[in-house]
Amino acid sequence: MKKKNNKGGKLILVAGIISIIIVTICAFGKKNITHKYYEYNINKKYANIDENEYYIEDNFNYVDNYKNTGIKNRKELIDYIYYTLNSGIEKSERYIDVSYINYLDDIHNLTKDNGKMFKEEVSILNNFVHPYNSSDNIKISYGGEYVFGISINKVYSKKEIEEINKVVDKVINEKTNNNMPIREKIKIIHDYIIDNTEYDKLKNNDINDDTYKSETSYGALIEGFATCNGYSDAMAIFLDKLNVINYKISNDEHIWNLVYLDGKWYHLDLTWDDPISDTNVNRDTYFLITTDKLEELNDGTHEFDKKIYSEAA
Repeated sequence: MKKKNNKGGKLILVAGIISIIIVTICAFGKKNITHKYYEYNINKKYANIDENEYYIEDNFNYVDNYKNTGIKNRKELIDYIYYTLNSGIEKSERYIDVSYINYLDDIHNLTKDNGKMFKEEVSILNNFVHPYNSSDNIKISYGGEYVFGISINKVYSKKEIEEINKVVDKVINEKTNNNMPIREKIKIIHDYIIDNTEYDKLKNNDINDDTYKSETSYGALIEGFATCNGYSDAMAIFLDKLNVINYKISNDEHIWNLVYLDGKWYHLDLTWDDPISDTNVNRDTYFLITTDKLEELNDGTHEFDKKIYSEAA
């Protein structure tokens, strides 16, 4: 985990619009606006974002909360998108620095599916934010006068968040107490989710099946059905509630939790610990295990990019 202090710089004109799945280029007319006007916009309009209550202050190795106004390189571009997601807002804008000449290539590379197992794309950033701030669609726009913008569609509605929070608070209040070690609390929550959730085989076999919202924690905690996304989101919400530093690890096949506890990072996979899933009959095989232990198990679904998820490396 780390903190960085970056500064903005000069600006450059850009044009176009990109989403995670579809790339479209469009033109914008130029305006004769002085540089002083841009400074006014930066200072008065674009510089501040109000983070919501699910904002995560802890920065991980792969991402930082980039709060400045000028984007000068690929790292700052990634960190700005992450900060926007992490803040829980739906729209924000920044400027591209004149020195950042490869910004278009970087935008395309971050939003395209390059066919690789460990593709680096905008959606991966969801793994590093609170589930309530995650998105199911991000649209990246670049155009107008020096503006780079992001529009976000959230995964969770306010009503769903309210329902989930009631369950989370109830479980923590009834099943844990302040005298318990944090590892014991995590085990109780781990077992609660497994006991009250069934793996959604139908959703896993047919991504168009909408019987349950099983790819989210709503499916796991409210409807009782989940895929690996739902299990990991549910666990992440509890971990954040307990102030345990964590994020999710994913590849093309699977997603699970990584947890920072007692000065070390551990893997936590409720999907594979759930006997109902038919993948494992031992409820504790993937409970807070090291990367060495995970690799020893060699189950074929837990490979991960150690550059992106370097804490686990």
